[in-house]
Amino acid sequence: METMRVYEFSRICGVAAKDLLAALKEAGFDISSHMSMLSEKELEFLKNKFSNKEQTAMEKHPKKEKTVTKENNEFEPKIQKGKESTIESQTQKTIQSLANKAEKNKQVVSKTERKTDIESEKKHASSEGITIEPMVLSDFAAKIQKPSSEVILTLLRIGIVATKNQVLTEDIVTRLVDHYKLKTIKKAETHQLLQDIAVGEGKLTSRPPVVVVVGHVDHGKTSLLDYIRHTKVAAREKGGITQHLGAYEVKTSQGNIIFLDTPGHEAFSKMRGRGMSVADIAILIVAADDGIMPQTVEAIKFAQETKLPIVVAVNKMDKVDPSRINVIRQQLSQYGLLVEEWGGDIICLPISAKTGMGVDQLLEMISLQAGLMELKADASRSGIGYILESKLEKGRGPIATILCKQGTVAIGDYFIAGNTVGKVTSIANYQGKRINKVGPAVPVQIAGFSDLPEVGNLFKVVSYSEYKKFKDTLEDRRVGSQKVVTEGALNLIIKTDTISTKEALLESIEKIARKVGKDLNIIYAGVGPVSESDVALAGSVGASIVTLHVKPESKAALLARNTGVTIDVFDIIYKLLENLEERIKGKKEVVMVKTKIGQAIVRQVFAIKNVGVVAGCYVTEGRFSKDGTVIVYRRNKEIGSGAIKSLQRERKTVKEVHAGFECGFIVEGFEDFEVDDRIDCYIEVPADT
Repeated sequence: METMRVYEFSRICGVAAKDLLAALKEAGFDISSHMSMLSEKELEFLKNKFSNKEQTAMEKHPKKEKTVTKENNEFEPKIQKGKESTIESQTQKTIQSLANKAEKNKQVVSKTERKTDIESEKKHASSEGITIEPMVLSDFAAKIQKPSSEVILTLLRIGIVATKNQVLTEDIVTRLVDHYKLKTIKKAETHQLLQDIAVGEGKLTSRPPVVVVVGHVDHGKTSLLDYIRHTKVAAREKGGITQHLGAYEVKTSQGNIIFLDTPGHEAFSKMRGRGMSVADIAILIVAADDGIMPQTVEAIKFAQETKLPIVVAVNKMDKVDPSRINVIRQQLSQYGLLVEEWGGDIICLPISAKTGMGVDQLLEMISLQAGLMELKADASRSGIGYILESKLEKGRGPIATILCKQGTVAIGDYFIAGNTVGKVTSIANYQGKRINKVGPAVPVQIAGFSDLPEVGNLFKVVSYSEYKKFKDTLEDRRVGSQKVVTEGALNLIIKTDTISTKEALLESIEKIARKVGKDLNIIYAGVGPVSESDVALAGSVGASIVTLHVKPESKAALLARNTGVTIDVFDIIYKLLENLEERIKGKKEVVMVKTKIGQAIVRQVFAIKNVGVVAGCYVTEGRFSKDGTVIVYRRNKEIGSGAIKSLQRERKTVKEVHAGFECGFIVEGFEDFEVDDRIDCYIEVPADT
């Protein structure tokens, strides 16, 4: 008789695996997991006990079926000839490994155990130092055992006015910690906060697993999701790298799975950490031709710290010799990941995101791993979850991607998220489709925030009274820090599309400044396109503007050209950082170019004693600036040039005159004006880098 596993027999005969296990245990058989292999004797017992439900099915399936078939799976991989048996063997080994883990009850950590471990770590850490995070001044004073008045006085000495009930930003907390020479501890991840969410006594239902895909840049994370979802997200990513945290709900033959795609570039380490914090399972992508790389190591360490189950997918096997996987297994063992083929318990599957080889087996392993974890949620309670990403969107204002861990969020709900509040005005799924409500473990975009929430904040649906009370106290609790222009430093204004991108960019810029040992001053960092106020600020302090994934508004771009403010627009973070490092090191000299900003026609010429010859003009295009130079043309031939010495409009000295108005000016070194002469005005601006 053909042998099979408990879950395979369950699938064929239509009896729940837990009922099969209960019957086997009652009969004295030593079977503890739905992935345990059944002997002929055990199969015969089950066949006799459940014959009414099973007989017909067994006759139709005399031999063990592959878990996924072409007929029932729209994601059938294009397996290369000769590799099919290897993958089937691999699947059997990985299933056995999962069974061993379930029996030992050690490798898959239960939610309760994870919560207990985290709480223990929290208590231990809190006795060692201060967490760098926003907090009320009085709370900070209590933590360091100082009177609030002393902390207030310390802040006054560095130019910050605050009261004991105001919230200090992370930057201010850092400065206070440095001042008092205090120890710091790692900021508690939202993963820990979410583990503390009580399920309550509502109706618990199964929920889909949340799977984070991590690994080094260009190892195939997004390409794997592309294959699974049959889309081309990777083709839309600038430079072939994912630079945002993407959240997608994927329907597979193994059930719905929530996938989180994370960036691989080193600048986005916080974003990767947040993705792993909210996940149930991590797929570690390792390129067969590259092996273990820096961001691979980072992902391994984070998963191990949070006790997140890991499934390793060795990608790009279509490009290398099959023996290459042994090199990857050896590298994994150096970081505490011993694969099942070598006596360990880590699932390690060879795949190709390009051809689809092994992808079905990977999805099956995720499904089996999730089954062991018995993931459940209470959809009847008020929604509470996690802010994955936030940004400004035209027409919708501040929006955020959220993932509820418990409960339901509906249009019209009031909520609190960190230091922002709001009322849900719209909900959109990952495809952009508008929906009225969302339950646990489904990523959606929410609109209705009063301000951009910080990535990592807890999102919580509250009553109107709680919302109103929190909203009324927000303004009284805030305190900011004014950035001061530093002489001799490179002053920058940073604009990005999302909060987490801004955070990653600022951290990277700080590293560059430390590396080259030169001053760099961030005057302001914000989210959204470059506005006129951004340009005005840059012009007033002598700063340049650097953007990532956003562009200037049309009016802001015009103002920048007119005022000589430089705006450098980038779509790929490493190109921005390379450019900035060159500027900080001084390798790139600022090259000034002459740019035309306006045109005028001479209507009248005045000779004023002791003053000079004044050209009375009508500005037809752009503007004329008192800091500009002019070139004079007569019948399209250049006849003279010079700097504007004096610019007046309606007998008043002005800085500039715009199109549609008349003006008069004196040009240094040129007086031979005639009516109908054309005059072009120029200013010098830095060349585009």
